[in-house]
Amino acid sequence: MEFRPARADELSCLCEMLENAKERLRLLGLTQWQSGIPNREMLAADITAGRSFVLAEQGKLLASAAICFGEDESYRDIDGAWPNEEPYAAIHRVFTAQDALRKGCGALLLQNAETLCLGRGVRNLRADTHRGNLPMQALLRRCGFSLCGVIILQNTPEIDPERLAYHKTLTAKEES
Repeated sequence: MEFRPARADELSCLCEMLENAKERLRLLGLTQWQSGIPNREMLAADITAGRSFVLAEQGKLLASAAICFGEDESYRDIDGAWPNEEPYAAIHRVFTAQDALRKGCGALLLQNAETLCLGRGVRNLRADTHRGNLPMQALLRRCGFSLCGVIILQNTPEIDPERLAYHKTLTAKEES
């Protein structure tokens, strides 16, 4: 499998994957991503800004995420506490292709995000998800993220902007 920046010519495929992910959330009874965002324009902006990354195999997109370096205004105020205030990247808009579900693609995507962060000298990775998004919460816990508290998404039309906030302090893997 290959982890790399998304390309503009993959936007339609990413949009289809996103719409399938939105439907899965809707079927779980969640309001997350049901207010019109994320959308095609956001994904296109992520690609243009170089923050959209994909996991692909033999040209087929399996998973995607936006990896955003720098401060995220939604993470300034937390009902809880971050373990440190050092520079971090935030991982947003994580979704998997329908036929790649439950095949470890989400974990592999997060592992590659960690490697990307370490390569850029960033040792902290943050994420957030809806209180009812149990699959994402399980993925984050499985990948070593710790629940730090609750944040409120800023500047969003989301029906319920409250999110569980997660953090992982990254360490370089020992070379054998």
